[in-house]
Amino acid sequence: MKKFSAFLSLMVIFCFVAISQVQVDPNDNFYILAQGWEMRGIVSDLPQLRPYPLSVIRNVLSSIMENENGNALDSDVELASEEYERIFGSRLHAFARVGADGKISGVDYDENSGNEDETKKAKNIRAEIGVRGDADLFKLVSLGYSLSLYGETRESFGDYAPLFVNKDVDSIYDASEIGPFNTYSNLNTNAQVGVDWLYSTVGISRIGFGDFLGEGLALNDMGYHSTNLTFNVTRDKWSFCTVLESIGATDNLGGNLSDNKFLVFHSVRFDISKKFSLSYYENILFGPGFDLTYMFPAPLIAVQTIGGAASNLQMGLLFDYRPIPGLLWSTDLFIDDFAVNDIVKLDLDSKYRFALQSGLIYYPSGSSVKKLSMNYTCVMPYVYSHWEYDANDDGVMSGEAYNYQNYTNNGLQIGSTLYPNSDAVKFNASFNPVKNLTVDLSTLFSRHANSAEDFNDSDAAEYVLSKKGQYATNGTAFMQQMFTGDGTGKHVNQAWNRLGFMTSDHKMYVCQAGLSAQYDFPKTKGGQFSIKLGYTFEYVRNANVNTNVYEGGTVDWKENEDGTYTVGDSTYSSWDELKESSEVQNAVATQLQDWIDQLYDEVNHYFSVSVKYQY
Repeated sequence: MKKFSAFLSLMVIFCFVAISQVQVDPNDNFYILAQGWEMRGIVSDLPQLRPYPLSVIRNVLSSIMENENGNALDSDVELASEEYERIFGSRLHAFARVGADGKISGVDYDENSGNEDETKKAKNIRAEIGVRGDADLFKLVSLGYSLSLYGETRESFGDYAPLFVNKDVDSIYDASEIGPFNTYSNLNTNAQVGVDWLYSTVGISRIGFGDFLGEGLALNDMGYHSTNLTFNVTRDKWSFCTVLESIGATDNLGGNLSDNKFLVFHSVRFDISKKFSLSYYENILFGPGFDLTYMFPAPLIAVQTIGGAASNLQMGLLFDYRPIPGLLWSTDLFIDDFAVNDIVKLDLDSKYRFALQSGLIYYPSGSSVKKLSMNYTCVMPYVYSHWEYDANDDGVMSGEAYNYQNYTNNGLQIGSTLYPNSDAVKFNASFNPVKNLTVDLSTLFSRHANSAEDFNDSDAAEYVLSKKGQYATNGTAFMQQMFTGDGTGKHVNQAWNRLGFMTSDHKMYVCQAGLSAQYDFPKTKGGQFSIKLGYTFEYVRNANVNTNVYEGGTVDWKENEDGTYTVGDSTYSSWDELKESSEVQNAVATQLQDWIDQLYDEVNHYFSVSVKYQY
């Protein structure tokens, strides 16, 4: 306890010497309220990208408080007034929060693993202190800012957090050590110029797109922040938005950060009727050089071909249908790569790299039920992944080469938190049983298969014969679709010629059920306190599926001057013969069995508590 008190004291000292920054947070509670008001028809169409500038936020809240179309209930007017006071009542809000997380795991190993069943425990203590707020500077210019110092004990986030959950702070690197704690400067900025229907923003923040908040396939509100520049137009029947992000690149295996990686996203939405709207969007990842042409408001699929199609392009369709006020059926189709010729031939087992998310969102009117949401999401194998050669597309590939084209930012997936070759059914319910109390209930059932388990013998041999640390075979976004080659890369057969969705024998199954409650004490002149409690139950069948199946550098072989290959006491006349040899195939079988044996089942209990104060 003494160490924790000392830590908080140091946090306060550092706060006063830090430099101010700016932010508007796309995960703020306002965006849940705004989506509900839009779906119930109380406010008109909102911008496609989150976060919004102050001009939009003010317009939404003012229209509710003034009840311009007569659809707002008294409870809506009261909520809008409270939000207006929270956001615009002061340009400066000081805040502090402390919390603790705990995990208790019962681990059941397979009898072939050689490990004994055990109980594991992990804990984390965290604290944050800082200032935040929003301010109008001039008639057309506004700022949102957040500056804080965040600290936690030295536990890995994955050790105490459920699967498929991203951290809610952005500073996760270059920590300063204070006793048993790691401390980070958690800084974000956003400046907005324009009016509510036409504006541009610039700064550092998270960016969200899509109807399922915090679950987007293209841009996830819970993704890692980026330096970004956005432009938005919102009209009665259509809207357009675009964003340029400067993001962090890692090497092909997900380590060693670098810069000069960029993402451009744009979307156009058409409101075909009061009940139906359609959005078409594109995004492209490129680097290390910057290409200005991707900023033009033109189809990226056409712009890319001008430069030789060397960047990684995705496109998508977002369908929205509102059968009744407050109810939305949303379907998002994110396309990474598609074998058009094969689909015309009705060949369903081909290279179809897409993600799909479809489900219902419901905001009841005048009810203690705040929001209901349910969706099915699937991510096909190799979606979000992409190969990167060492230099100049020479076909040579290594684990140390920086990957400027896979769909990650600082090693975290930009879109869905699901791994490639996964699907999930999610349900969320939020309640306000009494004033100032919010109760959230969530469930998830997910499957994930590591595509490497389904490699044919030839492809598996390529990985076994590779250099140590050359490839990932863990089924994540860092497992690529290509091998290294002499001048040109070679396709992974399973990745290039087959769909491969859920065809592996050993799948990871995840069942989660979570309950949390937050109570906001009445606000006084001295500020406001909030307390939040949370519990999540998680069962994982076949944990560790997302680890490497095959490792390179394990077979001692050499290429001879006459073009033959030697392994052990045997010599083979060609590379294909070497791959088919008993020495190599035995190594393939052994590594696959070792991977199967290290899988285990576990039951996890996650606990969290936090207290927040804001002035």
